[in-house]
Amino acid sequence: MSSLTSPRSSAPVAPIPRKTVEPRDDLFRFLRQHGKRCLGYSSLQPGLEYFIDDEMGYIAFQSFRHPLLAVTGRKIVVSNPICAPANYQALTQRFLAQHPKAIFLQIDHDYATVLASMGYQVNCFGIETEIPLAGFNVNGKHRSKLRQWRNKCEREEVVVEHCKISDLDPNEIQSLSNAWLKNRSGREFTLLTRPFQACDEEDVFFLTARQHGKLIGMTSFDPIYDAGKVSAYYHNIDRIASDAPNGTSAFCILEAIKLFALEEIQYVTLGFSPLYDLQEVFPHSRITNFSLRFAYDHLNFLYPFQGNASHKKKFGGDSKPVYVSCTQGNSVRELLSIIKTLKLF
Repeated sequence: MSSLTSPRSSAPVAPIPRKTVEPRDDLFRFLRQHGKRCLGYSSLQPGLEYFIDDEMGYIAFQSFRHPLLAVTGRKIVVSNPICAPANYQALTQRFLAQHPKAIFLQIDHDYATVLASMGYQVNCFGIETEIPLAGFNVNGKHRSKLRQWRNKCEREEVVVEHCKISDLDPNEIQSLSNAWLKNRSGREFTLLTRPFQACDEEDVFFLTARQHGKLIGMTSFDPIYDAGKVSAYYHNIDRIASDAPNGTSAFCILEAIKLFALEEIQYVTLGFSPLYDLQEVFPHSRITNFSLRFAYDHLNFLYPFQGNASHKKKFGGDSKPVYVSCTQGNSVRELLSIIKTLKLF
């Protein structure tokens, strides 16, 4: 889910550390082999818990408890299990034997099929936007806005460079990050957006945007793996200055695509567009489907559902439906538990 932000105020932004994050070996060996989903790398984010099977892989989750919505607690699972698809059902059954009350968020069609076969309701939750890089260009009417943004940034002398975070002045990073979060009331979604780490990370691709030497933007792409190699990237984090030229974020993505194409990267995913283009193909809750559609149409003051989807459509990528499934049924109560977990209000 790229750059999801909550409009409510929160705690002050913590000082940015200077360090290198080393992924956990017991998780990373599975992630490199089976981390084909855009949220695979997000399973390494701070604060998660893990159900690990030494032979098959792991499931990453966050515990949630609420005095009204989830008195006995829920385990909120981040996307698909990190294992071979052939082991989805076996690993899920072992997980549910210990944690029977679970909610599976932003899962793909293959895993949704497994959960549906196990008797659980599966509701469409939105889409992910993938941009195949083979033959990608910004020609044509459907990508005209991308050309406008690119041309504007080039005219205004925006320079995008690939670098390591450790090469930057930490005060620059701190200043831009604080200003960006302040404009968004100080809180960033976690769980479906891996929090920004101001340090070098394994296989994470980092870019800066400067205008006349001033840092006006930072963006990072999380790796997506296939059989031990990086095969694609997920645009996870933006930090854009308020006075940056309009379209700086898109310009960074376009410049990254140029570099990825040289490395034979297959695609870039822009991540999650929540509640957009809901297509129900599994047994589901009609009340929850109605509620999600209502939220997309009428609750954009909580989160810019329509703006998020509209922006990503300008890239002309492929839409990949994603789903949500709750073992206690896809009720509105479970939906509210999701909203509270994501700190939407």
